[in-house]
Amino acid sequence: MKREHIITVDSSLCIGCGLCVSDCPTATIKMAGDKAVVTTQDCIKCGHCQAICPQYAVTISGFDDAPETITPAMHVDATSLLGQLKARRSVRQFTRQQIAPELIAQIIEAGRYTPTGTNKQGVSYTVLQKNLADYEAPSIRLFRRLKLVIDIVYKGFRAIEIDDHFLFKNATAVIVIKGADEVDAALAASSMELMAQSLGLGVFYSGFFTMVTRISGKLRHKLGIRRGEKAVTTLVLGYPAVRYQRTVQREPADVLFD
Repeated sequence: MKREHIITVDSSLCIGCGLCVSDCPTATIKMAGDKAVVTTQDCIKCGHCQAICPQYAVTISGFDDAPETITPAMHVDATSLLGQLKARRSVRQFTRQQIAPELIAQIIEAGRYTPTGTNKQGVSYTVLQKNLADYEAPSIRLFRRLKLVIDIVYKGFRAIEIDDHFLFKNATAVIVIKGADEVDAALAASSMELMAQSLGLGVFYSGFFTMVTRISGKLRHKLGIRRGEKAVTTLVLGYPAVRYQRTVQREPADVLFD
């Protein structure tokens, strides 16, 4: 994390229940008599101690927003969630309707609240809306040269024509998810995709655009990709111009039980 965060236990509010102690993954909080105390600030600042305290005795500094009380409305019905996962499709046909800034903000929030390994919170985002062609056009030129190699290893790609909108499909917004840890960034992208779908948007992952970022230093600089980071996924977003009538079939899950 980029900021300094200090954990504090207010002894006047602590009732000595020990919930924060038993739930702390780094054994940072211990009991001293009948009160919980923070023994070191060298922890991952996961916030479990603050989230589990029944008395609001634990606080963590350095954040812009306060914790929210968890309510039943925050829990998603399992049947509805599975239905949404089954119904999702990679949308490649979009209307010209623009996506409102507040919807983009909600999608980013879904990524921001996705867990990261050791709570690094090292995922960042580049949102493209106003000047999509400035990113797509040079990437298309480079990708057309790459296609000669791709055609050799992927026969199913040979019949596809690379037009000027092949990478973004005339979508109205693109979010590039960046980070040093590919798993963290990919998990964030998955949460963001679900949020976008919940907002009525169509989404697809432009893996070929992500591929271009790996070989173009100029593009990486333009996208704000820092040393040690990479573009892990590229979410292409817009209002769908197509409506799917049913789910698609899947082969059985390959599962090994002990």
